[in-house]
Amino acid sequence: MTLFIFDSILNRFIKKLIANEQQLFLRNKHQQYLLTFQRYIRICAILSSFLISVQAQQYPYWFIYQDHVKCTSQIATSINDPTYYPASAINSAFQSGCQDLARYSRIKISGEQTFWITEIGAYLMDARYYQEYDSSSIEYYLSKFKVVDSYTDKQKVLVLIADSSIDLINDEFRTILNIQTLNKPDWIESLPSDNQFYYSVGESEEYSYESSSWKKAEQNALLSLAKSINAIIRSLQKRNSSEYQDILNEKIHVIIKNARIVARWRDVKDKVFYVLIKSDKH
Repeated sequence: MTLFIFDSILNRFIKKLIANEQQLFLRNKHQQYLLTFQRYIRICAILSSFLISVQAQQYPYWFIYQDHVKCTSQIATSINDPTYYPASAINSAFQSGCQDLARYSRIKISGEQTFWITEIGAYLMDARYYQEYDSSSIEYYLSKFKVVDSYTDKQKVLVLIADSSIDLINDEFRTILNIQTLNKPDWIESLPSDNQFYYSVGESEEYSYESSSWKKAEQNALLSLAKSINAIIRSLQKRNSSEYQDILNEKIHVIIKNARIVARWRDVKDKVFYVLIKSDKH
């Protein structure tokens, strides 16, 4: 009888031990599955981030070397932020490009900026600039021009705009380039010079939206072009034995005709965007 009771207790103990081991196994298995799933999520996030980074550095040839695209009509390139509906983002970029065509055909830029210059350095005191152009011509470009090529990734939507008579562009101009494989262009340090065109470079820091960076660099290039064409600089100096001060006033009043983007470049390492622009001299 005593042996039977002992055997019964032993069996219950063994069953409980087995049940505990099974629960421990399932718990460990669940934890292992959870750890594996978490690793999988991290790997996917790293790969996704890598792919987005690679895509962010890719551009069609016509966007980087716009002036190389030979066409029988005017062309323009435009950039927009991607949206849930790709067609909507492309259409928005197209409208922005038509506005640029209207603005760059003839634009008046006027304004001034004032610097306070001391022995320590120069400080911007005030800056005001105004742009005027015939906005009614936007309708002409909207009706006569169309998107002849586009490029979309998770960071940007790019469009190439040309006259409606143009159906396709050469495949060479549609090549996708990785900006990191391109050498830093000479025009960033030394502007081109010829008898036909004025040239200027604009730059911008990197913003959250890539389109903002490119557009800011383009605006700065246009303003720099206006300054290089016709800038009146007046300097009012005060000096004595212990102090040197210089109030520099720069005024601009110029009309720019047939401006267009020549090329773009992006310094991925230093996070700077560059745009080279030109306009007719005559």
